[in-house]
Amino acid sequence: MKEILTNNRDETQKFAADVAALSRPGLVIALNGDLGVGKTTFTQGFSRALGVTARVKSPTFNIMNTYRTRHFPIYHFDAYRLEETGAQDQGFEDYVGTDGVTLIEWPQYMADLLPNDRLELTFTRGNQDDSRSIYINGVGSAAAIERQL
Repeated sequence: MKEILTNNRDETQKFAADVAALSRPGLVIALNGDLGVGKTTFTQGFSRALGVTARVKSPTFNIMNTYRTRHFPIYHFDAYRLEETGAQDQGFEDYVGTDGVTLIEWPQYMADLLPNDRLELTFTRGNQDDSRSIYINGVGSAAAIERQL
């Protein structure tokens, strides 16, 4: 497991661009962390690096937003509202780990859909207001991405 330190929003988005450069269709990125810790900020930088020009926001009420890149779609889940119901039988398996890259905020509520190969990022607040520690854990084939970061 690696740790990346960012001091502000721009550095978090720069890190996201580094991850985006290593991403391929089928990759699932689990974004763990408390409210307001940078999961959506990461997704914004990730999407922008892949050419998304639309406004990227947390899909809290929709559960999933889709963004088109030049090469593949990004499926952005916010599973927070699935805490009580879970993700079973809602059709989300049609997106996770398929033809695009899947980013999942609150992945513990979609645990039954997480593939064995995934990149897990855990965000925690640092000592300064805008600083973050981002812990990187590549599971299965995503371990290669962890090594490259």
